[in-house]
Amino acid sequence: PRPPPRPQNWRGMSRRVSSAELAAHATNESCWIVIHGDVYDVTDFHHPGGNDRLFERGGRDASAAFDAIGHSMHATKHMQALRVGQLAPSPDAAAASTSHLPPAPAA
Repeated sequence: PRPPPRPQNWRGMSRRVSSAELAAHATNESCWIVIHGDVYDVTDFHHPGGNDRLFERGGRDASAAFDAIGHSMHATKHMQALRVGQLAPSPDAAAASTSHLPPAPAA
């Protein structure tokens, strides 16, 4: 049998998720978290340590908590199916990252 196709948004064709959209998914009914810049929908995922560990971090970055536990390779592979996209840089961060560039020449 052939393996199931990867989701359209997995690496390469990544969807950008704004911080406002992420914040809208901070409930038990719709829970998204960020791990190392990637956004995951963990609403229906059954965490072995209890779903409250996920829900209390809904709509926020959970990278430090994820790293502190030391998850298995299986857990990391399973995350691929839960990935929504990448967290978009905030407008302030994007402006700051380009502020050192010289202005574009006038047309």
